[in-house]
Amino acid sequence: MGGAKGDAKVDYSKPMQERWLKAELHAHCNLDPMDHTLCSYSAETLIAEAARLGYEVLAITCHDTDVWSPELSDFAARLGITLIPGMEVTVGRGWHTLAYNFRTGAKNIDTFEKLRALSRQDTLVIAPHPHFPSPRCLGRELGKNLSVFDAVEISGFHARGLDFNRRARAVASAHAKPLVGNSDAHFLWQLGRTYTWIYSQHGVAPILNAVKQGRVRVESTPLSYAEVVRWWTTAIWKRITSLRNVPAGQDPRLIPDSAAESSSTQIAG
Repeated sequence: MGGAKGDAKVDYSKPMQERWLKAELHAHCNLDPMDHTLCSYSAETLIAEAARLGYEVLAITCHDTDVWSPELSDFAARLGITLIPGMEVTVGRGWHTLAYNFRTGAKNIDTFEKLRALSRQDTLVIAPHPHFPSPRCLGRELGKNLSVFDAVEISGFHARGLDFNRRARAVASAHAKPLVGNSDAHFLWQLGRTYTWIYSQHGVAPILNAVKQGRVRVESTPLSYAEVVRWWTTAIWKRITSLRNVPAGQDPRLIPDSAAESSSTQIAG
C-alpha cells in the first residue's frame, strides 16, 4: 500500500471506478493563521510530500481558513491527489471541529447550530481528537451534539501506554459513527503514521459521501516515545521562538497558544 506517485494525474474527464484511496483529512501548513509558526512548509510542499507517500486524498485544514483554491486543486490533481476543501473551525466556546466543503467563511459555521443548518449531502463534519485533555477539544460537547458529526477522529498522536483515542472509539462504536484516522500534521514527518483508507472514486463529493457511509478503515502506528518528545519539544521551541519575535508593543497573550497547549497534550488542532 502506498508508494510514490511520480507524474500520475487524476483525469476527471474519464469515468473512475471505486477503490481504496489513502487519505489524510487533517493537516496544516504555513498558511494557517494560528499555527504558521509551527508549520514551516507550504501547501504545495505538503501536497507533494503526501503524493510521495502514496496519498490520493488530502484536506489542508488550517484554523478558520479554507486555503483550497482551483490552482492548488489542479496542482494536487497533477500528482494524483483529490484536494478536499476544509478547515478546522473554532466553534462555540473555542472547540475545534473539522468542516469540509462548506465553501463559506468560518464565521458562518462557528456554532453547532450553523453547522447543522448548512450541512449538505456533499459536506462532512468530523470531531477531531475529541477527548484529548485540552480546552480546545470537544470533550462532552461531542455527546451533546452528536447529530452534527458525521465521523469521529482517531488522532495520530498516541504511543503505547499513551492513548487519548480510547473514548473516541467508544463514542463512535456506541453511536455508529465512522472512525477516521488523521495525523493532524504540523510537521511533515508526521504523515504516514495514522491515516484512513476510503473506498471511493476520486472527486470531493464521492469521497465525503463514502466517509459518511462508513466505507473507511483506519491504519495507525503508535509513535515511539522519542517521537513524542520530538513532537513536544519542537512545538515548544517554535512557540518560544514566536514569542521572542513579538513586535514591540504587541501583547504576547494574543499570540496563538496551540503550541503551548501541545506541551501538555498534542498539537490539538
